[in-house]
Formats: sequence, structure tokens, C-alpha cells
Amino acid sequence: MSGLLALAVACSPNPNALGVTDTGTVTGRVVDAKTQQPIPTVVINVGGQTRYLSPSDQGGFTVQVQIGTQPVLIHSPGYSDYSGSIVVRKGETSDIGLIGLASTGPG
Repeated sequence: MSGLLALAVACSPNPNALGVTDTGTVTGRVVDAKTQQPIPTVVINVGGQTRYLSPSDQGGFTVQVQIGTQPVLIHSPGYSDYSGSIVVRKGETSDIGLIGLASTGPG
């Protein structure tokens, strides 16, 4: 790190505002557990970062979050919620895989 950048980071109350951060990426896909089809509307929260999926996303998501063990919460109306966690490493992509949500409606 250059001396000027080190000084700016040391003096900044929020180093992330300067783009200096320890992050990784989490990817995954959310589907109906029975049909294996993408769910039309899904809210995904990974480590405090929220993503809203629409049908055009085909259930896939990518979220950049801080490193460490991060909570994962997934919600969609008419389906059971998912709650878990994933380990995120600096500069790496962690794939949570395929998450199947069970329908809570008749069927």
C-alpha cells in the first residue's frame, strides 16, 4: 500500500468508502423444492446485503459481502423461509448451491 493511501485509510473513519475492503462473493440459486423451477419473487439477505430476485433472474443470485461467516436468509411469499450461513473468503466466490424452498400453499 502506498504511503499516501495508507495515510488516507488510517485517517478515514470508513476505509470501505475508499474502496479498501475485505470482501468475497456469494452465489447460489433458489428454486421450488418440488418442481425445481425458479421461484418468481425472492428476497435474499446475505451478511446484511439484500437482493430481490425477479423471474428474469431464473433463481440465480450473486452478492458481494464482507469476509467471515455470514448469515443467509431467504424469503418468498407462499414458501418456507431458509436460514443458514456461509463462509466467505477474501477475493473468492463461495457457492451456496441450489436452495429448494418448500411451498406452504395447497398442492
